[in-house]
Amino acid sequence: QQHHNATTTTSFQRSPSIQNLQTTHLHSLALSNNLASPIYLPSTIAPLFLQTFVSKMYLRRKLITLAEDILMDDAALIEEGQLECHCHRMTEEEVLDACWLRGLPLGRFVKVGGIIAADRGGGGVNGVDDSQVAMMRNALTNHLQMMKTIMTIQDSSSLVHHRPSSFVGMETTTGCLLRPKGDLVRDTTLQLLILHLPAVRYSMMMHSKKS
Repeated sequence: QQHHNATTTTSFQRSPSIQNLQTTHLHSLALSNNLASPIYLPSTIAPLFLQTFVSKMYLRRKLITLAEDILMDDAALIEEGQLECHCHRMTEEEVLDACWLRGLPLGRFVKVGGIIAADRGGGGVNGVDDSQVAMMRNALTNHLQMMKTIMTIQDSSSLVHHRPSSFVGMETTTGCLLRPKGDLVRDTTLQLLILHLPAVRYSMMMHSKKS
């Protein structure tokens, strides 16, 4: 019995969570999610700065807040029906902000000190042609499609008939029932998934360029 309790406790302590990440993993996530971008440091110096001057407690708090913000915004955009219209009901500035928050491709846009701008001339918002904005709408739509699959309650027909009165899910414009926002933002596995996506996308992009 004691061995079983010890095993259970160990398994609980090792459950996926930002709080349980090792220091190097924490720094990698912080860098891939642009937490060092407001500091105006060269990319070669940013890792050293995080390791030397930024506490692990601060990084964990910032990463958890970021993950919660993304999950809340994902749920809200899905609930609004942005997925069905391929994000065309969002303004160009809203699409830019949403892509930046999630670490999605920004095309020729850059963001410095919280301000998004284009890095060279062209048509469209801030001097970038409309194809760049269309590319970002497509990337955001693909992201929302993936998150909708993850956030949707699978056995929704059974839940509608048998769910407790205290349960409050979110129904999308297509009738799918999403998990309550409170459950989503507290899901530590979902938090880790969201924070790892930018690094996964970057790795896939680099692999694609080499092949």
